[in-house]
Amino acid sequence: MVRRTVASRGSDDSSMVIPGAVRRKRRAPILGLALSLRGIMPAFPDTHLSVVQALGGADPDVRARAAELVARAYRAPLLSVLQWRWNLEPADAEDLVQEFLATAFQKEWLARFDPARGRFRTFLRVAADRFAANQRQAERRLKRGGDAATVGLDVVTVAGSDGDAEAERRFREEWVRSVLALAVERLETESRERGRAVHLALFTAYDLAEEPRPTYRELGLRHALGESQVINHLAWARRRFRAHALDVLRTLAGSEQEYRDDVQDLLGITAP
Repeated sequence: MVRRTVASRGSDDSSMVIPGAVRRKRRAPILGLALSLRGIMPAFPDTHLSVVQALGGADPDVRARAAELVARAYRAPLLSVLQWRWNLEPADAEDLVQEFLATAFQKEWLARFDPARGRFRTFLRVAADRFAANQRQAERRLKRGGDAATVGLDVVTVAGSDGDAEAERRFREEWVRSVLALAVERLETESRERGRAVHLALFTAYDLAEEPRPTYRELGLRHALGESQVINHLAWARRRFRAHALDVLRTLAGSEQEYRDDVQDLLGITAP
């Protein structure tokens, strides 16, 4: 329940965590990293279930893992947009996002996504906004002494975009950060498991660092490596990062076309 009732941005009506997120100091570098990867053809990940397919599956463990991934990937984008649109305090926005996701998973709204209507992330954003509007209306009814209405399936009957360019811009910006943060986490896990701590340290120091970046020579001196070794280690880390980024994009996409569009949008390549 939203504790603070305020007007939505763009409305004249006066009523009404993410685990593993990139640290704020990494945000600018990681967005720059996405630009540096554009135009480089990475290895194509193995085909597997998207979160939309997994959420609608029969296996409860698969559904639970899919729900966790949706929460990790989309919590920050939802927080950003809902806090901005509804003028919410951070704690109120947090409560609203938690309640929306819990309700969506319980009622299996997200599994009803229709890729013919648009992107999954747009569907999720618009559904959350309508959920917030419904919560606002319920609070107003309670204040007038009425009953709070149950949020119905019409809340998630979303046909394409709502045409809100600013909301889409804010959501996409945080979505990019979430995708890249998840890819970095997977690279960190792989590096630990394969004994490539130095590769990861070089990648973190160079590709995720604030400007000015250290030189290859400085990194080599720091880790007792020659410049050619630094270059080779970074090449491995970047290649694996790109593979993980593609894997995240494919898993989060609501359709094959959305995946291809997202790869072009984020990495600047045509997915094979």
